[in-house]
Amino acid sequence: MEPAAVSPYLLRDFFFTTDTLETQTQESQETAVTTVKPVRIFQEVELSFTENLIPVQIPVKQFDNQARKVRCRLYQNSVEYVVQEGTIVSYSGTRPDGAVFQYSSESRPELVFVDSGTIILTVTSFMTEVYGRFPIDIYLLSDEGDVLGMFNLTLNVARAAITNRKIATLTYKQCVDATMSGIQGFYISEDGYLVMESDDELGLMKGSYSSTMEKVAADVYDKMVNSSIDGNGYLNFQSWDDLGLVFSLDEESQLVIQYGEEKEQ
Repeated sequence: MEPAAVSPYLLRDFFFTTDTLETQTQESQETAVTTVKPVRIFQEVELSFTENLIPVQIPVKQFDNQARKVRCRLYQNSVEYVVQEGTIVSYSGTRPDGAVFQYSSESRPELVFVDSGTIILTVTSFMTEVYGRFPIDIYLLSDEGDVLGMFNLTLNVARAAITNRKIATLTYKQCVDATMSGIQGFYISEDGYLVMESDDELGLMKGSYSSTMEKVAADVYDKMVNSSIDGNGYLNFQSWDDLGLVFSLDEESQLVIQYGEEKEQ
């Protein structure tokens, strides 16, 4: 097989650093060292079936993403009530915008369950989507749907500093994935640079700033593709795996970039 002919103009179109692989390896090592497990906050509350007490308030921040769990220790006539294993637990409420939520240990046992006679429930991201104060009702049910007991809490969702949840909780991986999913096409600029167009749909307004998005943009510029000519005269491409791009040349030595559904086909 003869080496593919490559026009001088095509070679001029690539302005990329040659230390892509070394940089990726170094960053991978740094990531491995600094990666930590997600934070989980447990709050323990005492609730009564029989006494008319002021509902306990659970303070959370808008856009919390299942970071907080509440352990409910129940009392009946001042005596601790032990919830039996197998008891169905359901909790529900209405957000300030009128949206209703309901979770059950039958359908979402990872969110609400019985542990050592107490009830553990999770404050989900849907519950913290809208800021404000609203009650949550918790029901203990039998297999037949009979109500064995009921108590309530008050969720106090403090307003976040910004209203764009995607930006408020944006991670590096989410930004890269959004960039990859939003790829619309490529073109060569007048000064010979390969330019990628992408609509990430993250909603960052013009004139705003995100350090996460800035880093992703810099990494796309530096790592998107690295080209070189081997000893046999072939043009080789080394692309950044995170973007899922495939670079090649067609029969006329024109650059072909496959992405999204095209790449799968």
